[in-house]
Amino acid sequence: KANGKSIIVGVVLGVALVVGGRWWLANQNKQAEIASEQYGEVMQEISKGDTDAALKRGGRVLEVFAKSNYAALTALELAKLKVDKADLEGARYYLQWVVDHSSSSPLKDVARLRLARVLLAKGDKAGALQAVDAVDVKTFASPVQELKGDILLAQGSRDEARAAYSAAADAIPKGGDRSRIEMKLAEVGGKGTP
Repeated sequence: KANGKSIIVGVVLGVALVVGGRWWLANQNKQAEIASEQYGEVMQEISKGDTDAALKRGGRVLEVFAKSNYAALTALELAKLKVDKADLEGARYYLQWVVDHSSSSPLKDVARLRLARVLLAKGDKAGALQAVDAVDVKTFASPVQELKGDILLAQGSRDEARAAYSAAADAIPKGGDRSRIEMKLAEVGGKGTP
């Protein structure tokens, strides 16, 4: 009798936690499923060439499912659409959105690499270098170093560009295609590694 109320309260709380936890997981799974479907719809609209519909639906995905990886993937696709339309500022917006909102480090790094290319194309060399310097060089060693070389060359720093291109060449796995890096190295007076 002395512990009866405590036991009942404990059981009720335990049941509530289990039921609440299951509901929360089911809700998260349902939201991920809806986000996946919406991402698929955006991709279909892009493949059909319906840019306006893709941008509109994509904007809703970013708004409603901002914490989902599908939102980050959608933003990357919308950025590509903007680049294809020569709207570099629009592309910059979507790539920065991924950097600011995604919880996935690899997706953020992909966005930073693309953002650096967009900023370089816009003439913002300092911004491009800042974006590429934020990328995890261990995961994306060759692309990071190659892009860094492009930016440094655009800034007129041939020696630093050569060093970056050499690092990019060294990071290519054995048997990988080195021709593009070899050409860039030759352009700045360097030699590729065998």
